[in-house]
Amino acid sequence: VAERAPDYAPVDGQQESAAIGYIPQVNETYAYWDMDYGVQNEVGLSIGESTCTARTVGWPATADRTYGYNRAGIEDLSKIALERCATARCAVQLMGDVAVEQGFYSADSGEPSNPDFSDSAEALVIADTEELWIFNVLTGANNASAIWAAQRVPAGHVVAVGNAFSIRKMNLSDSENFLYSPGVTTLAEAQKWWSPLEDLPGFFDFFGAYGYTPEATGADPAAAEMLKETLAFYSGRRMWRVFSLLSPAEGAKLDPNKGNLPHTVDPYPGSVPAPKASVTAQMVMEVLRDHYEGTPYDLTVSMAAGPFGTPNRGPVSPRGSRGLWERAISLHRSSWSYVLEAKPAGRSVTWLGYDSPHGTAYLPFFGAATEAAPEAFHSHEGYMSKYSTKVAWWAFNIVNQHADINFQLINADVRAKSKEIETQGQKFVEACSKMADKATDEVMANEVLTACSNTFAEKKVAEWWEFAGSLFAKFGRYSITFNETAQGELPMVYPVWWLNAPDVGYSMWTPNGPFHGRPVFAAGMPSSSSPGSASLLVSLACASAVGALGYRLGMQRGLQLGKDVGDVYVMA
Repeated sequence: VAERAPDYAPVDGQQESAAIGYIPQVNETYAYWDMDYGVQNEVGLSIGESTCTARTVGWPATADRTYGYNRAGIEDLSKIALERCATARCAVQLMGDVAVEQGFYSADSGEPSNPDFSDSAEALVIADTEELWIFNVLTGANNASAIWAAQRVPAGHVVAVGNAFSIRKMNLSDSENFLYSPGVTTLAEAQKWWSPLEDLPGFFDFFGAYGYTPEATGADPAAAEMLKETLAFYSGRRMWRVFSLLSPAEGAKLDPNKGNLPHTVDPYPGSVPAPKASVTAQMVMEVLRDHYEGTPYDLTVSMAAGPFGTPNRGPVSPRGSRGLWERAISLHRSSWSYVLEAKPAGRSVTWLGYDSPHGTAYLPFFGAATEAAPEAFHSHEGYMSKYSTKVAWWAFNIVNQHADINFQLINADVRAKSKEIETQGQKFVEACSKMADKATDEVMANEVLTACSNTFAEKKVAEWWEFAGSLFAKFGRYSITFNETAQGELPMVYPVWWLNAPDVGYSMWTPNGPFHGRPVFAAGMPSSSSPGSASLLVSLACASAVGALGYRLGMQRGLQLGKDVGDVYVMA
């Protein structure tokens, strides 16, 4: 609605959404960055989101859903927390209370006739300058209220959340490290999903009780088994990879083939320790760009990656087909990602990257900014169905699309350019902070930070547009053009292994055939026609819609946090 901020005003005949729930207003609120989900507020509270599985479903109480009784989605909860809280502990308690009172729903719960347990819950990672918490929430009994749990992550630990709950054994008497909804075990006991006999007295396995595991029964047990394996490794493989990249010594202790389901034996830990000060924002950005390179699960190798090693599996499989690609951390269908630095003294930073992480440059925006990002970040001149050079997202999208011509060559140039801009960005953040330190008051300091980061963002988006054009010139026409001399152009070369592959056909050609190679499998292999067995991968992770980088302007109030207790990073 327009009263929230100018960027929410209807455009092109849109109608304002009708409110479905109300909570009491407070006297003052914090400003925050909003990307559909709340991201970071002016005092540094930072939130990352991940859709999860659960054994319950819930629907919103909108006029078109007579079966919906709930009034708070994760988008609402994250924004309310950023408006009203300075600490992660405050945020999880507030979101939990609102969810219980108003009822929680997921935007991806399907319909009552076909509920989607694979997307019916949510997890958030919430950080302030001193603590990091995990928040898991699902709809309560009878499609109403909510059940939630929160766990404090030990200092110096890396946590990975990959579309599944990560809170397992909770000590219900340890309020320093665990928070939860009233009667958190009640539904689990009533449904026989969990029994107190399964745990030590006073302990509760939250994921074990409320996480979803498909049963390999019914009309199509094979499809159910495939969904089970999909859920296990869609989450688990990425958990292993994040731990391996950010805490190699601990990651080496984990089995990448274990998977991550509610009742996985000897499951992955919720977090692992990392050497002090060993993780940087730049390292987290590189994690977001990962496709399992150099591992047995590498998406940039094999026939599926094509001759030029693309990790992108853009087209979906025909309805009824069974199979799966590995779920990389970086995805072609990402519309944005971000790395959040929760810093004291009003110096928190949101590093925003548009489009796929492997082909973006993360640009810094200060949490204490006093105005919106540059116009290109919230312009209505273009959107996914309308190209516009006035919209920043398009600059990054066309680079990623062009890179698929020869991913290995082009993306190498893109990565180099990204590193250059992000290195400049890090130096710029330091320079901006020093300039702000010289300001006479906090308001002026925040204005300095805002002007500084917006100037950098505008300059770098313009630079990325020029870079996009240079890629078309250099890698157009299936050649590599360096200059206009006789030696200034080289052909792109197919790799020998690909040319010699029987199903490619190049090395087998004769005047009398075969003319098109010899595929290992016939194109018309029979497959299940079960209506419920459409591409599992697609159903598990829909792309985010392109959103405006809006800024919620609340009443500014200063909260100087001068104690530097270490670096906290959140990525989403």
